[in-house]
Amino acid sequence: MGHRCHTRQRRRDGPLNYALIAVAVVLIVVAVVILLRRRRPPDGVATFRRQIEALSPEARRPVVDRLHQLDEDDKT
Repeated sequence: MGHRCHTRQRRRDGPLNYALIAVAVVLIVVAVVILLRRRRPPDGVATFRRQIEALSPEARRPVVDRLHQLDEDDKT
């Protein structure tokens, strides 16, 4: 008799358990997709150029000067 009661309880909780598992799987998949999109490698020079071009001329000047200085240091 005790076995039947336990089985009935499991049968009632079954759909709830399946729903919780499905929700957990969906949340994990969404989290993985978000993390993979964030970890995209930068495309290097093109990204740098876009960032520099987005700066105002006053903000861009020190960066350009520093790049010229690094370029000159590499030549020596």
